[in-house]
Amino acid sequence: MSESYSPPKGPCYSDLRGKTALITGGGAGIGRGISLRLATEGMRVLLCGRTEKTLSETVEQIRSAGGQADFAIADVSSEVDIAKLFERIRDEYGALHVLVHNAAMKYSKSFAETDTAHWREVFGANIDSAYYLAKAYTDMMAPHGTGVIVFISTVGACRAHYGMVPYDSSKAALESFTRALAIELAPQGIRVNGVAPGSTRTERKHFAAEVSLEDVKQTLIPMGRSGTPAETAAAVAFLASSQSMYITGQTLIVDGGATVQLSPNGCFI
Repeated sequence: MSESYSPPKGPCYSDLRGKTALITGGGAGIGRGISLRLATEGMRVLLCGRTEKTLSETVEQIRSAGGQADFAIADVSSEVDIAKLFERIRDEYGALHVLVHNAAMKYSKSFAETDTAHWREVFGANIDSAYYLAKAYTDMMAPHGTGVIVFISTVGACRAHYGMVPYDSSKAALESFTRALAIELAPQGIRVNGVAPGSTRTERKHFAAEVSLEDVKQTLIPMGRSGTPAETAAAVAFLASSQSMYITGQTLIVDGGATVQLSPNGCFI
């Protein structure tokens, strides 16, 4: 199946209109796809990241299409930066209806190459950041009795990437955090879910030059192609909306069937 998803031209979830969303790492790749989709739903989106160029480009794209967007420069692995970010959100927006934590350190090393500093750097960027954001978000939204958190994980949390021990381990921790946090925040009206993308076509390159991505996707992905940021964003929009009101503590896998396949067609294990 070679057809790919085309994002909607207009909103699909009317309950999101006029609400506010924060998307970390929202300026590029999957984060940009999420930012564009939530803006299409009529949300006021605040993009957070460390690279002003990509953030400002995405904001301009949203505004040119008639949406509402702004950006903030912040390092999500810094508790101080997160505190300042939420002060701004409180002052400018009053409340934050949807938190999407997409920013992550994707660079990783094999176990043999991983030293303590690198291990802590990856976990700081990928799991400490989730704690800081969730803590600040809960303090803000628990009094309102409502809220949505969506963590962007990876299929590497359940099927390991070769040579990416720190990254996959940190994302597995994130999925466990999602489940544990969901049951604690449910009585406060805050739902917590995750989305785990598989191979996704973005500006970043994840495969070595000698490996043909075309060959990989045809043999390892049942649907025969990589996904798009818009397809991950579609899952996020659903989880943010009231259509998923009875869903919490789950991680939705968006991978074209890759993780359910034991072996490629024609190869029996």
